Amino acid sequence: MEERIPPPPPPPHPQPYEPSSPKLQVPYIGPGTYVVQVPKDQIYRIPPPENARIAESYRNSPGRDKKRSCSCWCCVCLIIFFVILIIIGALVGGLFSIVLKPKSPRFSIQRFQLKNSTQPIYNITLKVNNPNSNVGINYKEGGGVSLSLKQREIASGAYPSFFQAHDNSKEFRLALKASKGGLPKEVDKSMSNKKKKVNVKFTLSIKVHAQMKMWSFHSGTITYDVTCQVKVDTLAKNTQVITYKEPGCVVRPTSYDDGLSPKHKDTESPEIFSDGPNQHQDG
Repeated sequence: MEERIPPPPPPPHPQPYEPSSPKLQVPYIGPGTYVVQVPKDQIYRIPPPENARIAESYRNSPGRDKKRSCSCWCCVCLIIFFVILIIIGALVGGLFSIVLKPKSPRFSIQRFQLKNSTQPIYNITLKVNNPNSNVGINYKEGGGVSLSLKQREIASGAYPSFFQAHDNSKEFRLALKASKGGLPKEVDKSMSNKKKKVNVKFTLSIKVHAQMKMWSFHSGTITYDVTCQVKVDTLAKNTQVITYKEPGCVVRPTSYDDGLSPKHKDTESPEIFSDGPNQHQDG
């Protein structure tokens, strides 16, 4: 009889990977599994660098928002603070005007001269008196002066800005440039006639902005309209006599601006002054 050959023993199973093994063993890969090797420079990051920057910016945005909110709150607080200061200043200015009731300044013309040249200039010396015993007057920039003859403006200029102390009188000269078109015939006749006096009647109009001030407190801006009627007996050289026409210089406060509320017209009655000499002669 033939002898049977026993079947061969099964192949031994691969040993599992042990981390403690000093040699690096390749794990068992079953059938149907493929390993693809790609160069490192072709491997894409997840997420890409652009997305990483966006993520970092969103991660850091809460701190920036806090800084922005703090700066916004600081701006709001500063605005509220300045608004409160303005309101307090307006209230103090209003109480200042109501309690003290300062008087309006007084105006008078002292001298009147005409310099005849290529461009005639009317030199008018004006006297301003502050009748208040404890309040100064601060005349602000922006005032204007005009000289009229028979309701027609013949010259104009600016009113100076200065501070006038209480119980103080000040004289200064206004240089008014003649308007284009030459001298009026009445003025030219009065200048050329040296034998006979030819009087001329003028109207001086002044618009001035002023603040009443006592210590560190001051009122709002008051606008005064001043009108002076004056008669010059002659404009001949070295001969000049000024006579005030009634009612003299009229001072009318027309508006008051406290810096907050809209400007409103003053309802006070005008003050009429004719102080100073009725006649003034320059030899």
